[in-house]
Amino acid sequence: MATYINDILNHLRALQTWAAGKDMALDLDVKTFLLEVKHRGRYFTMYPMFQGGENGRPERVFHMEVLTNETIGFGGWRPYRTIQHPLSTDKQLFKNFLRSQSIATPESGLHDINRPPTFDYVIKGTRGSFGKEISGPYRANTQPAKDSWAQWSAGNETFIEQFINGETAKIWFWGKRPIFAQSHAFPVVRGDGALSLDALIRKRLAPRRNWDTFADRDLMLSCFNFQEMDLSAIVPEGKEIWIDYRFAQRYANPPGNGIDTDSTLPQLMERSGAQIQQMGDALADLLRQAIAAPVLITVDCMVDPQSKIWWLEMNTNSLMPPEGYAAMFEDMFR
Repeated sequence: MATYINDILNHLRALQTWAAGKDMALDLDVKTFLLEVKHRGRYFTMYPMFQGGENGRPERVFHMEVLTNETIGFGGWRPYRTIQHPLSTDKQLFKNFLRSQSIATPESGLHDINRPPTFDYVIKGTRGSFGKEISGPYRANTQPAKDSWAQWSAGNETFIEQFINGETAKIWFWGKRPIFAQSHAFPVVRGDGALSLDALIRKRLAPRRNWDTFADRDLMLSCFNFQEMDLSAIVPEGKEIWIDYRFAQRYANPPGNGIDTDSTLPQLMERSGAQIQQMGDALADLLRQAIAAPVLITVDCMVDPQSKIWWLEMNTNSLMPPEGYAAMFEDMFR
């Protein structure tokens, strides 16, 4: 099922809406998916982004610039090819930047297996994305029962980060302007007073995933241990056990019909707008030092029950949401 952001028809609708009533030409080369935009005597070449999945499946996703057999979704057009910034490839560098700007980020430090932290925590890789280089959560002053990070940490320095329980979110910025957001609570299984936690998990993952061989089984087990829940325990009726805490890991079909926007930016701006704009201003000032024109940036974060945002990591190579074209073209054709 296509989601709102990676359905190419939603991108075409957004372009069509912006071009309506303007002396503007949009020419798409279907061989390369390059889009040429002409307006007010100026023209730009727009470069496509696609969402890929390992073996064409959505479990292991990545971004790509060409359409192949592994493509599972469309990621929009931008007026530049893939770019990188040091703070988007090193989470610890980004955290240092946040602290220098007095912007909230969870407490973190070097991962020392002999000295567990005094706060609840996760173990992360300095590099990596899509929630794959992460283990935990673990309780304060405790050591993981097994080296669950060993499978992904080879050649990737690890660090510990304070675990924030709340709502996981990603916010898109064009320059300093917030344009789109996705957020959701942790996915849960709900007890019925009869089934064990193990049975509830098998039911939730079926039919596409096998719990016995599930790639993220260790992470889920850490979630259950954190909540002091055993797989064999009968979950009381109505009790909710969260099964993951990473962004976009919902274990359910996307909400909505794929046509209507799923952006939660209005709700987040109402609750935490000043914090979001502070981040946008800081990012724009940072990137202006290396890149003259505005670019698309996303920042992952956690929103705690008091609506305080705890910023985690940034990415300069994200999918373009359909809402982004209006802000982008306003800058390009001033």
